[in-house]
Amino acid sequence: MATQIDKEHILMTGVTGYIGYQTLVLALRRGYRVRAVIRKQTSLIDLKRNPIVADGLNQGRLDVVVLPDFLENDAFLRHLQGITTIIHLASPLSFSATDFLEGIVKPAVDMVTNVLDAANRTPSIRRVVLTSSCVTLIPFSWNMSPDTERLYTVRDTNNELEGPYETAMEAYWASKGLARIAASDFVRKLQPKFDFVNLLPSVVIGPDTRLDFDPAATSDGLRQGARSNVLAAALDSSLNSSFPYVGTPVHVADVAKAHIDAVDEILVPGNTEYILSSDTPDGVVWDRDVQRICREFFPAEVSSKKLPMEGSLQAIKWRLQAEDTERVFGWKFVPFQDTMKELIAQYLQLDANNVKN
Repeated sequence: MATQIDKEHILMTGVTGYIGYQTLVLALRRGYRVRAVIRKQTSLIDLKRNPIVADGLNQGRLDVVVLPDFLENDAFLRHLQGITTIIHLASPLSFSATDFLEGIVKPAVDMVTNVLDAANRTPSIRRVVLTSSCVTLIPFSWNMSPDTERLYTVRDTNNELEGPYETAMEAYWASKGLARIAASDFVRKLQPKFDFVNLLPSVVIGPDTRLDFDPAATSDGLRQGARSNVLAAALDSSLNSSFPYVGTPVHVADVAKAHIDAVDEILVPGNTEYILSSDTPDGVVWDRDVQRICREFFPAEVSSKKLPMEGSLQAIKWRLQAEDTERVFGWKFVPFQDTMKELIAQYLQLDANNVKN
């Protein structure tokens, strides 16, 4: 008798990214059939370094299609034959864009709309799982005057989405909010045969498992993005962020797990949204908590200055409600302490590899 997993065939975007890579690997671990969408054929070389991915290809549980332009008309439609669920993790974000509307905002909305339109024209599709963000709950201006006591839930929305946008970050904030609205409007107006689950992660951190299978990987691989800024408090001021972070972490593995769990229509109801964030409702204080973890779990590395603890990251308190997510999905988010221990341990291992090489 076929199981629910046997009946599913997932199309997944963003598989070469930090979150998408772990999501792909988890899907294959659980036995799902996956069609992975990549932008460049050469990306397959990196993916195949992981034996789980290689086995999936060899066993026919994974196939890969190359789609250079996700915004091309009918781009996704050509690859949806036999697909039952879409997990859309890819993002068109380009912080190097000079025209924020054309380079950041419109591509984000158009990509989501393209995916939903293709799903609506494919009879086999039953569910679309989308990756949104907790930044869609509040306007960008909130950062300058935060309401640190209000509890924010999935019923909250950013109501300041119109430009002009002064910075790439402000445009990113708007792009996520507008894409979230576009998805909800699409389903409400067209009433497609499929349903959707929208996942809203907070600050995604934790180990980068792509580096575990890269023979050339160094600790520099963790000195970028949110992981870099969060590691500043353990390392040095060169990693300091130019702006404060809201103190709402979530382990990358939990974000991947939520995406795969959301495929299950019995477990997770359709046309729903879920906040993905640990240590709720009050969050963490980056500097204080990171340095405490260093002293408590890596005392030798602190003493030897492998963890010099000379950087900083200002935290803004942001109260989020994630109890509904844990209740529906049936598991607890990994606490920040464990997440940060894993990230620091990977950094130290990669740094040791640097020395050996």
